[in-house]
Amino acid sequence: MMKNHFTNALKGILIGLILSIFFSFRNSPSTYMPLSPSSAVGQWMQAHQVHGSLVMLYCTLIWAAIGILFSVGNTLFNKDWSLLRATVSHYLLMLFGFLPLATLGGWFPIQISFYISVIIEFSLVYLIIWAVSYYLNKKKVDEINRQLQGKA
Repeated sequence: MMKNHFTNALKGILIGLILSIFFSFRNSPSTYMPLSPSSAVGQWMQAHQVHGSLVMLYCTLIWAAIGILFSVGNTLFNKDWSLLRATVSHYLLMLFGFLPLATLGGWFPIQISFYISVIIEFSLVYLIIWAVSYYLNKKKVDEINRQLQGKA
């Protein structure tokens, strides 16, 4: 279990690094900036003249935390919980775990209207993905049940 979280932390770091390189190149072609200088955290770090290596360490820790968050989220469906409890727990963990991490990572602005919009959009996308997954899994279970009934 711990090895899996560590692996997912490394995946989070790799994905965060790749995204930071892409967005840094797009927004500032002459200098690599792992953290958006226009974000609240980026502005704070610039105002306090935080050394670039510490900014990179900070970003790496945020990216690792995001990887671990997704890893923990995956384990919720492996527990002996009802589908409703696992789904609601996963939804809340992803929403209220990712929002602060994305804000601390400089990805989201600190604006109430933005957060309300993200919550609504996230909820709609989550509901659609959950409904499709539920339907596909229900078809698989129904097929397995048919096969078992045929063999009995």
